[in-house]
Amino acid sequence: MKAVIERFEGDFALLEIRDKGQVIKVRRAKLPPAAREGDVVFCQGEEWLIDQKATAALKKEVEDLAAELWQD
Repeated sequence: MKAVIERFEGDFALLEIRDKGQVIKVRRAKLPPAAREGDVVFCQGEEWLIDQKATAALKKEVEDLAAELWQD
């Protein structure tokens, strides 16, 4: 399962499972220390890991959409 870190609230992270449109709450301690809002993460067993490639692709997608909005 892949999800995007939407935000942190105290000791929890709210993760959006994009293909299901669901938001789940995960203890921040279960995520890698380097995890940030906007990172794509996936669960492998009991561990959450950052998907660097998917995170970079999502960041580019968002930047491209923002650029489209500001074009003349």
